[in-house]
Amino acid sequence: MSFEDLPAGRARDLDLADHTHAADVIDLITFEEDRDLGCFTAMLCDRNDHGLQPLCLKCLPPGTPAEEMTDLLDLVLPLVAQVDGAILMARGRPGRLRPNDDDRAWHQRAIEACREHGVRLLGFHLATHDGVLRLPDAMSAADVA
Repeated sequence: MSFEDLPAGRARDLDLADHTHAADVIDLITFEEDRDLGCFTAMLCDRNDHGLQPLCLKCLPPGTPAEEMTDLLDLVLPLVAQVDGAILMARGRPGRLRPNDDDRAWHQRAIEACREHGVRLLGFHLATHDGVLRLPDAMSAADVA
């Protein structure tokens, strides 16, 4: 799966709640050179889950604490919440397409930040040179019961 798989037409019309489209968009906005250095990317979305604006924090090598992402999210998520929007996120890094403890910590912090700000998280992905992998959605209370 890659950004080359995106359907023809206006990219802003894509439903990013669709996991395939979401992974393709992550592949598109998480540049290879940024994966080499480590990065955090996000697509800000409207209330209909259509992408509005990509963001990228660069030079976040493996081992960088998730608080680097949290600082940006604390600025952006209140604005997304005001328009009842959503967000799609990814951690880009070098190495294998296999989540490690740092990736899981970033994923968990993203879930927590979205909950704190009342923003829907459309997905959190890992992006490496091997491709893009969607990490599992957060469990709800209904999932546990």
